[in-house]
Amino acid sequence: MLYKYPRQSEFGKIVAKNKIYEHANASTALKDKFVKQIDKIVWTHKLASETMNLESSESVPEIQVFDIKLKVKDLSEELLKAIDKVIPFPIIFQLYYEDKIKIKAAYKRPSDADKNKWVVESYFETEWLDVDSPKESLPVALNLTKLYEQMLQVLIPKISENETHVSIKEQVSNIQVYRAKEKEYEKLKAQRDKEKQFNRKSELNKQLKILQIELDKLK
Repeated sequence: MLYKYPRQSEFGKIVAKNKIYEHANASTALKDKFVKQIDKIVWTHKLASETMNLESSESVPEIQVFDIKLKVKDLSEELLKAIDKVIPFPIIFQLYYEDKIKIKAAYKRPSDADKNKWVVESYFETEWLDVDSPKESLPVALNLTKLYEQMLQVLIPKISENETHVSIKEQVSNIQVYRAKEKEYEKLKAQRDKEKQFNRKSELNKQLKILQIELDKLK
């Protein structure tokens, strides 16, 4: 899903990577990843009350859109997280590699414990699309919070048919639990496949069945 952003929201500011290093207290290893994986970062659009004529809120004061031109196809999420931690607003990333584009974003919200701090949850993304793919208008929304939720909703995979009635925060939490269980299942399965001892293999199979039941329940 590619969006056609309103002209009045255009920002067009190049973001220097060294500024991100400074504010994110980046390690040498992280700086090296920025250099090797990212060519250019452009802050392309600013979706705010003054540019969208939509009411803002504490949870979504503005929505930023960043274009990132990549040197490699597989970008480390660590780099996006570093940018997200520096910019105190929700961000929609448009990743470019050669003639392809991918939209990626994390559910980002103010901390329940400290409203001045932001929590960056799991990242969600589209498949790689042709850069000249058709663009659609932004979803119709009454405020920036609803706009942000609808933009994220397109990216978030559905693990249950009932999730249309669940809040974004709950959906993300459910997916994080599901992903953790899936990872645990795959790790246990690999362990079972390598196991030579019959008794131990049987025990691992029992654990796998329990995990599968838990995954099915989450669905």
